[in-house]
Amino acid sequence: MEAENDLINLKRLKTLAEHSDVYRDSQRLAIIDMGSNSFRLIVVEYVPQLSFKVTDEVREAVRLSEGMAANDVMSAAAMDRAARVMRIYAAFCAASGINDIVAVGTSAIREARNRAYFLKRIVSESNIPVRVLEGEEEAYYAYLAAVNSTTLTDGFVLDLGGGSMEIIRVKNRRNANAISLPLGAVRVTERFLHSDPVTSKEVKKLQSHLRDVYQNIDWFQAEPGMMLVGEGGTLRLIARLIQKQKHYPLDHLHGYVMTLDEVDAVVDKLASLSVAERNKLAGMKHDRADISLAGAIVVAEAMRASGAKSMTICSQSMREGLFYERFLAGSGAPVFHNVRHAAVLNLAHLYRFQEQHAEHIARLTLSMFDQLPPETHDCGPVERELLWAASMLHDIGVSVDYHDHHKHSAYLILNGGLPGYTHREIALIALMARYHRKGKPTVDEFASLLKPGDDRRLLQLCALLRLAEQLDRSRDGVVRDLSLRVVGGHALMEINFRGDEQVALWALERHTDIFEQAFGLKLQVIPIPVETTADDALA
Repeated sequence: MEAENDLINLKRLKTLAEHSDVYRDSQRLAIIDMGSNSFRLIVVEYVPQLSFKVTDEVREAVRLSEGMAANDVMSAAAMDRAARVMRIYAAFCAASGINDIVAVGTSAIREARNRAYFLKRIVSESNIPVRVLEGEEEAYYAYLAAVNSTTLTDGFVLDLGGGSMEIIRVKNRRNANAISLPLGAVRVTERFLHSDPVTSKEVKKLQSHLRDVYQNIDWFQAEPGMMLVGEGGTLRLIARLIQKQKHYPLDHLHGYVMTLDEVDAVVDKLASLSVAERNKLAGMKHDRADISLAGAIVVAEAMRASGAKSMTICSQSMREGLFYERFLAGSGAPVFHNVRHAAVLNLAHLYRFQEQHAEHIARLTLSMFDQLPPETHDCGPVERELLWAASMLHDIGVSVDYHDHHKHSAYLILNGGLPGYTHREIALIALMARYHRKGKPTVDEFASLLKPGDDRRLLQLCALLRLAEQLDRSRDGVVRDLSLRVVGGHALMEINFRGDEQVALWALERHTDIFEQAFGLKLQVIPIPVETTADDALA
């Protein structure tokens, strides 16, 4: 057994060596978002057109727009805070050896009458030039973030910042309409909510103002099937408050769906509390407690005006949109052709998966899935795609350690994120990876996320993935293809092999029980040798 594992590990190392030149071309980019409420820096490491990941993130509350509601002038104190943070960010990049820096300013800088003086000071003190985005540009990058990390095809993106909110209409994954509104959480708080706790009169005045603004956007009307995607720190905060209240099982915001009723409940709760009391809420960020109510009201009224009953949270935003423009340069529009497939392949490449083995497992599992009669299982096209994803990712945990790599794979899938997949789908993919080697699949940990019948679906999908894994146990592709048919109470599996099939048959024999439990069919395996061709000999 040890000798067999040594051989498998040697094959893994050979695969990594073959791809090492590709990964050696990785680059690092720092993106600084100089927002109205906070300045955020992210570091993205990427191989162009192949893979990327955020490797660091720094956030500082600056309140650059503080006091601007009165005269559109950045205060001396706000500019001092901003300059200090930019000096720190410049030092951070220098210490990290990052020379590629993109810094952008948004509504506070864009609308400030003393903008020229401020920008000159920032360059002088940090040596970082700043590109000030117009409202339409800010909306465009928010759109890129949403369309590249969710399944948004037709609908809207709401990007709520400290100074402004952008609304983007998306049609067939294209940016159709966009508007930037002065409805940021800091700006609205300063203009409308002066008491602590707020008065009902202040809340009603803000709600009335928002309804007047939204009703003038004639294209902001949701139709059946449309998706509403929300971006920005305040939106993430609202979702986090809801998750904490519900004891949500995943510590994951991207892809979380919150309803209008839930947002209204957050508004009511925050309105009843002082800022000090809001700070005690589970999930509250202390530097957002004072602006959280205004942000929640802006969101609730936007949802009401559009007619949308729910909103999907996008943890990415303008920063990631700027990155996608760089990452996908040269491929036409900077938009992934298929977000879900791109997310799986990105995660696979990040952990340097064994590409040949993973693709072979995917072929075998999907072949079994497609050949099983529909009446033998409870799965459909969505579950088929989840099976493909799990097949591609089942071994990424080897990057942590071979031992218990099935557990490591599940952890990486759950925590690495799979943009475009729902939380239910991510849980099922992770569970398939968790049980692709051994153990009885169980959904207990994620029961509240799953649908009725998902326990049986998981067992059936795990059965197919586990059998495929055993058929390629020696990682040599000896099993080239298979056919599967049901005859009476039996399933006959003919495996076409070329080479020595002993390891595959030995491994398969020990796991036929999971297939029988999943489908209620006795599995009979029939090995059929295939003649070696000249091409095979050369390979």
